[in-house]
Amino acid sequence: MGRKRSEMLKSFVLTLLAIFIMFIILFPVYYIFTVSISPKSTLATTELELIPKQVTLDSYREVLFGFSGDRLMEDFEGRITGKGTIQNGKLYVTDGTLIGTVKYGPFTGLKFEIPVSRATFTVNGGSGSGDFSGNVKGTIILTRINDDGTIGFGIVRNVTLTEGTINGVKVSGQMDGYIRARDTGKAEFTALGKFVNSNFFKYLKNSLILATLTVVLALIFVVPAAYAFSRLQFFGREHILYFYLMFTQVSGGLGIAGLIALYGMLVKLGLYGKLPVLAFIYAAGSVPFNTWLLKGYIDSISPDFDEAALVDGANYFQIIRHVLLPMALPGIATVAVFAFIGGWTEFILASLLLGQESQPLAVWIYSLLGGIGRGIDWSYFAAAALLFALPVFVMFILAQNYIRSGLTVGGLKE
Repeated sequence: MGRKRSEMLKSFVLTLLAIFIMFIILFPVYYIFTVSISPKSTLATTELELIPKQVTLDSYREVLFGFSGDRLMEDFEGRITGKGTIQNGKLYVTDGTLIGTVKYGPFTGLKFEIPVSRATFTVNGGSGSGDFSGNVKGTIILTRINDDGTIGFGIVRNVTLTEGTINGVKVSGQMDGYIRARDTGKAEFTALGKFVNSNFFKYLKNSLILATLTVVLALIFVVPAAYAFSRLQFFGREHILYFYLMFTQVSGGLGIAGLIALYGMLVKLGLYGKLPVLAFIYAAGSVPFNTWLLKGYIDSISPDFDEAALVDGANYFQIIRHVLLPMALPGIATVAVFAFIGGWTEFILASLLLGQESQPLAVWIYSLLGGIGRGIDWSYFAAAALLFALPVFVMFILAQNYIRSGLTVGGLKE
């Protein structure tokens, strides 16, 4: 009885210890979550709130569907009204208003209104003055929208007056110069417009392309290589993979020199800023470890299956496709997950070898630490960081059984 009680006490103590260690490990994640759901005003404090007193999802809403000062340049159609005067082939519009709409396909993405103190159009004849209205189209550039919905800074240019009327006279023409809006007018995104113009989704697309290409390229190289090292006999078979692994680890000490050389080569070849090129680099870097990992799994699969397929007339590619891939699926899934995480989370090469338009989420989130003209918005940053980590978490949850068996080399036995 005393021994049973001792075992129960030991189990209880170990369970408490495991819970404590898990709490220490997961506490940073929990804390950043509390920051992400806290109002911005509560962050400027030295108090540590384990349970927030105020909860809001505004930061997540702003990350996913917010225009956060990024540059927007889109074509629009609209209407301009005001007081008009035509003199010497010029139409002068004063005390007017420009109302425009940006469409994405058949759907409205943005509506805006800008007061026009003075605008000049070159028109095809006519004279007189009076109330003016006309249909226009052009390009609007927005770099900031204030919290109250006014346009912090925007420019309307390349405006064409398709059809205007002043005192019953129809005119058309091209606007000279541009219209500037600073802390005036108003701009309102629709739900679709917020989605399209969200920084998060723009960089999310780049991350998905980069990580997916990395997985595809890694599997193309790793699967045949792992099969060759596991099944085929060739000169240097016992040493090449060891040498490859050691070389890649040692070369890590030459990181800065390697980055400079890599940057110089890509610039010389005109490949700077290309997502597929960076995916190829990621895949190449993941080949040694993943080949070693998958080789160990294939070693646990009986070669009798290969021999039976050879007797039936299959070639090596058919063996890989129809025999190896189904049986080695846990190992292949593990390689795919590791390759995806590598392409999704890598920061240094992405920040060095990609331009702003093609940068992934990891680089964009880092740029948030520099703020957008108002210091570091920790609530916004925390929400973006958790959303960035979510795909990796979901992938682990969905593939955990494959990963467990892949890492423990639980293949088929004879």
